Amino acid sequence: MKLPGDKLASAMEYMPGNGVYEENGELFAGICGKLKEDNQKMMVSIEPAVSTPVKINEGDTVFGRIQSLRDSMVSVEILKVKDEKRSIGNYTVGTLHIAKMSSEYVSDIKTLYQINDLIQATVVKSSPAIELTTKSDKDGVVFARCGVTHDVLKLVDGELWSEELRRRVTRKISSKYGKVQV
Repeated sequence: MKLPGDKLASAMEYMPGNGVYEENGELFAGICGKLKEDNQKMMVSIEPAVSTPVKINEGDTVFGRIQSLRDSMVSVEILKVKDEKRSIGNYTVGTLHIAKMSSEYVSDIKTLYQINDLIQATVVKSSPAIELTTKSDKDGVVFARCGVTHDVLKLVDGELWSEELRRRVTRKISSKYGKVQV
């Protein structure tokens, strides 16, 4: 186990890899972890002792909570990247523009999403700001509550239903509705 600041090798012997920095012709550990030597590339690196924070990339499937609604977009607090064991370490927000919500024309965002809905979305752009899309059938609302009674909306014959109000509630429903745990 190497600790930050531990001397690893001479810069004349090896090139610095991940988790390694050079100072005055010497290579030092920049993070805590296990030393890895690649004698073919003549490189030393440190394999982190703990997992690194999750990085959101284009094409990733993410889960998030609708935070705010505007006329042409919604803000989504991104909670988790699909298939990552570790959750996102800091407060991260993505935007979902009205044109990227559905393959059909959308005149009113409130027919697709409401504040606090949990959604699954695909990352279209990750830098400088995160942009999302829910055009795919797998993307959309994965969990929602009634805006009036706050009871969990049930999926009945492909539509969301508020049992207490005995009425249908419109949303852009994911094919994974009710099957996802964030």
